[in-house]
Amino acid sequence: MERTRAGVTLVELAVVLAVFTIVLASVLLMFTDLTRRSRIALGEVERYSELFRVDSLIQAELSKAGPNVERIALVRENEDGPAKGLRYMVSLPFVRGKVTKQFYIDDGRLFIWEKQAVQGDFPADSNADVVESLNDNVDIVFSSSSFDHVDLEFVSINGGSVSYSIVLSSPDGTRTHRSSVRLMNVK
Repeated sequence: MERTRAGVTLVELAVVLAVFTIVLASVLLMFTDLTRRSRIALGEVERYSELFRVDSLIQAELSKAGPNVERIALVRENEDGPAKGLRYMVSLPFVRGKVTKQFYIDDGRLFIWEKQAVQGDFPADSNADVVESLNDNVDIVFSSSSFDHVDLEFVSINGGSVSYSIVLSSPDGTRTHRSSVRLMNVK
């Protein structure tokens, strides 16, 4: 009769430990990779969340421009620079006066100011679409919270439609989101 030994040999134990170590190492590597990719995806979601919050604020506030927009112009700091704001004149119903409003971004915050309209609010040349910034004697009627790594540039005004770009800065570069909003009742 043949005798069998009960127990585990040293070679069998070494093989089991080697397989266990390889499986454990591969599971840890997969977990590390999954964690890294999750962090990257979460960062993307946060950036796009900020982008869409800015875009929805712009859409909502400019859609409320009116009820009758008489003049509209881009606001630039200088002739060659990008347009960082949008100025428009509205006539309010049941009131004889007109109001000039300006929508702009400053230090990552969106602002709208308004004041009683005067002759110098817009350029004398009706074809000019560039006006200088005007920040004195105005009432801030809207101010957003600060948006990190966001810049806004108004691109053009065509037939009552305002085109703009939102630039998101991130460690892996910048992304540009282009959009437009149609202003109601533009004369």
